Amino acid sequence: MVEAVRVEILGNEYVLRSEAGAERIRRVAEVLNAKLNEVLSTTNTSSTLATAVLAALNITNELLQLQDRQDNLLQEIEAKTERLLFMIEEQKA
Repeated sequence: MVEAVRVEILGNEYVLRSEAGAERIRRVAEVLNAKLNEVLSTTNTSSTLATAVLAALNITNELLQLQDRQDNLLQEIEAKTERLLFMIEEQKA
């Protein structure tokens, strides 16, 4: 079911519609708002567009770091699984 949720981002009100649920929508808006405010507090820009672009770059960097971490964990799991399978096969022989 698509829910409509009213959120505030940088002092502007938006109505967002999503199947993710109201709590998820609010959480996403809160995280975005925090990132935007973080950029505003650490830069000299007053441009909303520049703030949004810098926040998007920060969020994208965090996403890529998490994806790299996930890839590394999957590779470790695969390597350990192969070692375990090899050990099991050796025990059978």
